[in-house]
Amino acid sequence: MNDRPRPWTMQQIALAAGVSVTTVSHTLSGKRPVHPDTALRINRLIDEFGYVPDAGARRLKSGRSQMIGLAVPDISHWYFGRIARGVEEMANEHDYGLIIASTSNSDPRREKRYFNMLRTRAIDGLVYTASREIKPTDELMSMASSPAPIVLADEDIEELEGLPSVTSTNYSGARDLGRHVRSLGHTKAVIIAGFPGLHSTVQRMRGIRESFPNALAIHGDFEIRSGYELMGDLIAHEVKFSAVFACNDFMAIGAMRRLWEEGLRVPEDVSVVGFDDVDMASVVTPGLTTVRQDMLEIGRQSARLLIEGLAAGTMEGLSSVQLPVELVVRGTTGPVAE
Repeated sequence: MNDRPRPWTMQQIALAAGVSVTTVSHTLSGKRPVHPDTALRINRLIDEFGYVPDAGARRLKSGRSQMIGLAVPDISHWYFGRIARGVEEMANEHDYGLIIASTSNSDPRREKRYFNMLRTRAIDGLVYTASREIKPTDELMSMASSPAPIVLADEDIEELEGLPSVTSTNYSGARDLGRHVRSLGHTKAVIIAGFPGLHSTVQRMRGIRESFPNALAIHGDFEIRSGYELMGDLIAHEVKFSAVFACNDFMAIGAMRRLWEEGLRVPEDVSVVGFDDVDMASVVTPGLTTVRQDMLEIGRQSARLLIEGLAAGTMEGLSSVQLPVELVVRGTTGPVAE
């Protein structure tokens, strides 16, 4: 049995402090001046007895829940966890609550549930992160045409170009990788790419092919196992290459493992690069040359755009954001072997 006392209501705080409920409300919000002695008395009571605002009453009064949602393909994944943390930080800074939902790679049934939360105003707005699906679901298309308060995070979706988005400069980052590897004398390269329809995959391949127009591309699912298996396929088919461009760090690390099992040295025999700069990239041996993007800031900026739109009462006029990336050269790239 839980004997812990329940937090006081605003009415109880007002009664104990000998003031009106309005005075307590002004003390909490800071929107109206309250005598310092009165404010001190109210805050001491709140510290002693606790206070939880009535979310239902606030929703009835303002028409808002003061909650936003975040939909990601897989909340357990390191990459999306970083984005979620950024959204949470920005939400907290603006006194918004956050509901995080995993769409299980855009399961239409799950998406419908979260979009219904938006329709019924259980949440005021939604940060949406695309998954492996090439086409947005009918539910998302319907919501985007409203226009609903939705911000796209991490991935642009061509069919939803009217929605504001926050992405990294994938093309320029991959272009810098290509130029770096080309400067080391490499001419034969392969690309272990991500899902074919994702905007990031298209942009990263385009950037790499600026320096390696004839590079063979094969597609994986961004996981370590995928990079490992695809590298095994390349070796089994005796594809000739001296450089490997993986479209994320996990696939790069999987490819490195397979090369090591085949007795091929990185970077003496094969140079390998990734994209993202996950924590593991700096601790593998040798350290992985990659492009650093800030997933935390993607989350923060996505939430900022959404909250700005909610404050303005419209998402129209909000500009999409592209965050800069940085080439990080470590030990997995070296001069082409003679």
